[in-house]
Amino acid sequence: MLPLASPHAAQAVTINVSGTDYEVFYASISYNANPDLFGAASPGRMPWWDDMGLASSFAAELYNQLGENVYQPGYGPVFAYGYDPAGSGEVYALAQNTLDLSDQLDLGSATPLAANLSLPYAYARANTPVPAPMPLFGAAAAFGWARRLRNNQSARSLAESPFRRGLGITVPYKAEALGEG
Repeated sequence: MLPLASPHAAQAVTINVSGTDYEVFYASISYNANPDLFGAASPGRMPWWDDMGLASSFAAELYNQLGENVYQPGYGPVFAYGYDPAGSGEVYALAQNTLDLSDQLDLGSATPLAANLSLPYAYARANTPVPAPMPLFGAAAAFGWARRLRNNQSARSLAESPFRRGLGITVPYKAEALGEG
């Protein structure tokens, strides 16, 4: 089960990295239980996967916004960036010091994390804005529909007007034009 639906997932924080807005969360999970979550490409939720520098950028940008004592006292969530299947599996990661922006705890090849341990791993979702023309298409469709409805009501009221019947003026009434046929 992915942590996206987990009741233990933390609230999202929106950050901007390289011009893209991301919602960043964390959840206590293990690599072994959720291997699909660990990756940059879908269905993965870690755009920094396989890129320690990018993981560092995300961690620094997030800094202390998700709390101070998440991984261990004074550190935020863990940003996993690699995996080695050797032995029982090792996860390479880093954690940002929430009291000192220039300090990150390297959990790389020298001190990797066991893949079977549940830890507060960060994951992200890119915020993709709605393309600019989409609202215009919706407004144009609504305008066209309202105009058609107004024309249909106008044609019906002319055909049924008692004033026109009193003068002997007839207006052709087509059920197809009113959407009734």
